[in-house]
Amino acid sequence: MDNHTGNDRLPLVTFSMSKETKIGIFLGALYLFLGILLGAFAAHSLKDTLDEYQIGVLQTGVKYQLIHGVGLIVLSVLYSLYQKHLFYIAIICVAVGVFFFSFSLYAIALLGTSFLGVITPIGGVFMILGWLLTMYAVLRK
Repeated sequence: MDNHTGNDRLPLVTFSMSKETKIGIFLGALYLFLGILLGAFAAHSLKDTLDEYQIGVLQTGVKYQLIHGVGLIVLSVLYSLYQKHLFYIAIICVAVGVFFFSFSLYAIALLGTSFLGVITPIGGVFMILGWLLTMYAVLRK
């Protein structure tokens, strides 16, 4: 006989996020927010101000920022699930890489500061390193 009365409550399972997970998800969401904002602003407000080259440079920065914003959230979930320190190092590398890569491209496009072009590949190297660390973390026991 079932004594279930409807007033019985199932035990609640509480989940908490680590500081590392929160940082990664926050940065991913921030990069997504800013990427959408800047992309929309450029498409609507800057289309008559910037030349074709500048628009292309800006779009490249936005594209990489948006893709890696999602990637940061995925990496944060992986860190949360598996607690592998390498995932957190990958989060840091990708976040730093996006900052250097995309924001240097924004400066080039919006301010015409071409000397910042030397920073862009440094950002690319950090992003690549982050994804290499992710692959290593997945393969490592």
